[in-house]
Amino acid sequence: MEKYHKTDIAPVEQENERDESYPANNPQIDCTRTLNNYNVIKRQCSYTQHINKRIAELDLPTKVRKDAVLMCSFVVGSDREFFKSLSEREQEKFFADCTRFFADRYGEENIISAVVHMDETTPHLHLNLIPIADGRLCAKQLFDRKALQELQTDFHSVVGKKWNLQVPSTSTLCRTKSKR
Repeated sequence: MEKYHKTDIAPVEQENERDESYPANNPQIDCTRTLNNYNVIKRQCSYTQHINKRIAELDLPTKVRKDAVLMCSFVVGSDREFFKSLSEREQEKFFADCTRFFADRYGEENIISAVVHMDETTPHLHLNLIPIADGRLCAKQLFDRKALQELQTDFHSVVGKKWNLQVPSTSTLCRTKSKR
């Protein structure tokens, strides 16, 4: 999970929503397969516009701090062998299940995007959400170490078991990295 501030959001959007003309610096990206990327959730506005709209709906008593975490991002997937064992339709269902888990837990209105990248070594989902709970921005509370451990356990119970995935190591989801 990574946390992003206002100035970090546009570059993340550009990378997540890339098309065939995206100047890929990552050697794992095969630009000939970028057209196979797809959205599970795609808004009709930019990431920043969706965030600003949701924050306006909160009617916060104070102005949002300049250094506030406005977006948290998760990369969800498995290994190549798992995806090789699934049909294209099953892969789509797996990523839909992953997205539904996050939507049920954090509110679909708080999901900015859910993008599946099929153009890299292993298919994976980039899920971006606004860290909102109890009507306020609260990335620290939503995603502290304990909460991330619970998230990982719950994710495995709801999605992982359904797809016969092993329990990942505790450090997989619990390692946070701020982009600032």
